[in-house]
Amino acid sequence: MTRADGRHIDLEYMRIPEYFRQRFGELFSRIRVREDIQMRVDEWAAENLDEGVIGVQVRSWRDDPKRHRKYHLPSMKRLHALMDAAGPGARFLVVSDSDQVMRDLASVYGNERMLQYARSTDREASWVGPEGITEDLIDMLLLSRTQRMFASYLSTFSETAWWFGGARAEVDVF
Repeated sequence: MTRADGRHIDLEYMRIPEYFRQRFGELFSRIRVREDIQMRVDEWAAENLDEGVIGVQVRSWRDDPKRHRKYHLPSMKRLHALMDAAGPGARFLVVSDSDQVMRDLASVYGNERMLQYARSTDREASWVGPEGITEDLIDMLLLSRTQRMFASYLSTFSETAWWFGGARAEVDVF
């Protein structure tokens, strides 16, 4: 849970004092990604992303049934409201810990509006091998290139992407 007085910076996005955004931003800018991974990100982004694409990061908590019921299920209604408000021409880069999320969103909004990096690994088991972990990083780096994000509540994945993107994206937490 975040604090109203802003006395910590976790999951606060633009409420984080400018001093800390600059300092942490400098640290994140020093992180270097392996060249072959960065090339995959750059190529996909050049072909698929533009300023209007909205990043959507969905933490399904599929690995924790209690959190799935508590956080994920109610949050999807809020996500749909955000996506509806974005308008019928909006396109979305969808990243998630579950392949089912993309299928569910595409069934409502159409495949032509949904963007997703073509992975060779299943999201549900991405953490078990180097290629899955690499593709998770690619998802994060692609998300970091969006100027607006719809981010799951309590997700450090979207927050880290926001930092990688220079802590500038407008973020709506759902």
